[in-house]
Amino acid sequence: MRIISKRGAVSSRYLVMSRFRDFDGRHFEISRFRDDVISLFRWAPSLLVMSFALLLLSSCEYKELCYNHNHGSEYNLLLRLSLMLDLNVEIEISEEAHTKIEEPDYMKVCLYDPESGTLTNSEFVRGYGGDLHENPGIYDMVVYSFGTEWTQIRGESDINTLEAFTSDITNSKSRLLASFTRSQDDDASGLIIYTPDHLLVADKEVEIPPFSAENHVITVTATAATIVETYEFEMVNITGIEYISSVEAFVTNQARSNFFGRGEVNTEPATLYFPIEVDGNSETLKTSFNTFGKLPGESKSYLHILIIDSGGTEYRITEDITDQFDKPDHHIIIETPIDIKPPTGEGGGIAPTVEPWEDVHSEVPIG
Repeated sequence: MRIISKRGAVSSRYLVMSRFRDFDGRHFEISRFRDDVISLFRWAPSLLVMSFALLLLSSCEYKELCYNHNHGSEYNLLLRLSLMLDLNVEIEISEEAHTKIEEPDYMKVCLYDPESGTLTNSEFVRGYGGDLHENPGIYDMVVYSFGTEWTQIRGESDINTLEAFTSDITNSKSRLLASFTRSQDDDASGLIIYTPDHLLVADKEVEIPPFSAENHVITVTATAATIVETYEFEMVNITGIEYISSVEAFVTNQARSNFFGRGEVNTEPATLYFPIEVDGNSETLKTSFNTFGKLPGESKSYLHILIIDSGGTEYRITEDITDQFDKPDHHIIIETPIDIKPPTGEGGGIAPTVEPWEDVHSEVPIG
């Protein structure tokens, strides 16, 4: 007879298994726990305390809605920011253009080291301002509206790379732009972007004096205004506007983005894309569009318009609008006559129909 013993760790106890084999080759097993070891229950209080400590270490940590500063320093001063928002567009926009700068709920405050340009602190405040803590020193402060729909922000870690931009939609619109016949001086960029919405920005140098009992709250006032330009666009001399189904427009040689930390537009060229809503009861096509600005220099800007009527017929219009961009009223007017013909065929080019219902009889076997 052969005896085999195995040691197993079960709740800090020893499991002894004995296996027997008789002369016929049959096996028998007997297992039991040895009680001459320390019981698990002696360690239960210690394990409970360790588990609770581990839970505390891994639990959620509360953090203020800010970027980086020493909350516990007695030398932090309270910087009280009072913001005035300029919600006016520089030009007179008609009600049909539907252009309005909404008052933001929140603004983001960024403080930068004036020598290195690196971000030292950022924090969210309400649209009218708010409080933040900062150490004494001189800072370049940049404040911008938070929560815009189309305008996005990147490069915030350095004031020289702080940039407002919109999404690149080249992949979805490049073939449409390529369908227009362009002249040699129409240097349409391969980059196509959405038009931006207004971004309110304020910048100011802020000096925070050393901390003292009498001097621990510093009030700073700044005015935030938009860095985006608005243009009103109008097409007159259109006949058959009631037959128009959709209108899409491109404006070439526009600034790709705005490095508002250093107050410069990005000189990389881009083409703006925007759709135009059609009012069948109006005699003109009218809308407005936003831009970071026309490229500086002598570059020309062209407007490409694609009109599709309800029958699927396409009308393409191309106009040189360079001179109109330089007008102070920012009002672009297209006076080229456009005649939209009535769609041929009943119901236009796309006329889905539904055949009448027919009775269908089928036998259902039972059993």
